[in-house]
Amino acid sequence: MAAAARRISSLLTRSSLLLSHAGRNARAGSGVSRFSTAAVAEELIVPPVQISYTQHLIDGKFVDAASGKTFPTYDPRTAEVIAHVAEGDKEDIDRAVSAARKAFDEGPWPKMTPY
Repeated sequence: MAAAARRISSLLTRSSLLLSHAGRNARAGSGVSRFSTAAVAEELIVPPVQISYTQHLIDGKFVDAASGKTFPTYDPRTAEVIAHVAEGDKEDIDRAVSAARKAFDEGPWPKMTPY
């Protein structure tokens, strides 16, 4: 058992030395090992989120909620409000379902094949 432990210890030591040497050669003179987290410490610059649509798409048109209500939508990265989006209710659902039914009955969908 002791021989196996010594062999593992020896392998780990040699691996550490190889990694250390590779890191120095990879970034010679920079003082940063390629195995270090210091190389990625810069903050990423992410452009602000831009919302194009805040209304419902019903019958091919963007429309406000029938009630006029909206709710805030947040950027998960910053927790800032990025838009106020139409808050649908029963009337909006009924309009959307009616438009979908009409599009299905009168449009090309029922005649299309799945392939």
